[in-house]
Amino acid sequence: MVPLRLRHAVRSDLDTVVDVWVEAFALDPYLRWIAPTEDGYAAFARDWMTFIAGLAFERGHTYVDVSGHLATAWIPPDLSLVTAENFDRARAIVAEHASEVRAGHALTTIIAARAHDMKKPHWTLQYIGVRAASHGRGFGAMAVAVAPLIARCDADGVPCGLVSTNPRNISFYERLGFVAVAEIPTPDGGAVLRPMHRPVTGG
Repeated sequence: MVPLRLRHAVRSDLDTVVDVWVEAFALDPYLRWIAPTEDGYAAFARDWMTFIAGLAFERGHTYVDVSGHLATAWIPPDLSLVTAENFDRARAIVAEHASEVRAGHALTTIIAARAHDMKKPHWTLQYIGVRAASHGRGFGAMAVAVAPLIARCDADGVPCGLVSTNPRNISFYERLGFVAVAEIPTPDGGAVLRPMHRPVTGG
């Protein structure tokens, strides 16, 4: 993998962003709880990531590595990624690929996790992912990718947050200063969402 160089994504990068995220989250416990089979995951993840990426392009800041190996999206403090209408669309995507019951449980869990959002204005790390072929240096690349926005948060005196869907990533985010504030299991206990907060540090 060539050295990581990020740039702001443009609409023509949408397919690349989706491709990266579909690969990066292929073993994610929460998404595989929704779509456990390989074929089911491939179809669900493409629709889901296209939906999320479209919202991130409209309301946030999306970045891609110039080599197409990494993509990340941040939502600024003055905006929310989703509206009530978007939640309806999210539920419909899950229901199409899983079931109405699983869709209800999935959205219930997301809403419960969102209840732990920081009340003060904050940046949100929505998604970050590295292609499967680059996973050997995935966490290193992710750290490089998030560093500029974290530095901006500290410089501006603004905290940031995220929701981790994979316990394997918790220690990585903790090294960046994030702290898990809750564990939100799905109704059947099949997966857990962990809201994490990062207070302003330094300066």
